[in-house]
Amino acid sequence: MGTFVLDLISSYGYLGMFLGMVLEAVIIAIPSELILATGGILAGNGIFSFWGAFLTGLIGSVFCAIAIYFMGYFGGKPFIKKYGKYFFMKEEDLEKSDSWFNRYGMTAALIGRNFPIIRTLISLPIGIMRLPFWKFLLFTTIGSIPWTFVFVYLGYALGNNWVVINEYIGKMKTPIQFLLITFVIVYFYRKIKAK
Repeated sequence: MGTFVLDLISSYGYLGMFLGMVLEAVIIAIPSELILATGGILAGNGIFSFWGAFLTGLIGSVFCAIAIYFMGYFGGKPFIKKYGKYFFMKEEDLEKSDSWFNRYGMTAALIGRNFPIIRTLISLPIGIMRLPFWKFLLFTTIGSIPWTFVFVYLGYALGNNWVVINEYIGKMKTPIQFLLITFVIVYFYRKIKAK
């Protein structure tokens, strides 16, 4: 996966980085942190500028969020249930993003943009609820800044030592997923208790 991302960005420059971010939204198996860090590494080597890599990553991230928002807005849950598998969207991931949105409301667009899987899918429930686009765009853009900046900076600062950080992040995904499952359980427990 790392070789594919590096080849894509090396061959097509900023456009390749943008396309990588689009693929990350469509094929969730491609981690955005790898794409952003690769842009940072290239900036550290003088091939990209730091702010060019940052802005490309941010625009790519927001562009994908908008596309997923409109999938929810115009297609709703039936569309996602029918065609989501073609975009590697699992039903349990959709349920996680739903529970995040129900728990945090529009703030989920801010918070959720900084958690793996949730960051990609949080736009769906917001689109399905047909919440104002301008508000969604504002929250999504602000929420995407920390994630984008951190990983571009790590790639920029650490260069090829990024591999060590990437392994650490891989280990962190399990506790994050555990935390998300806990949120879902607490959410349904409260719903059942309220009834």
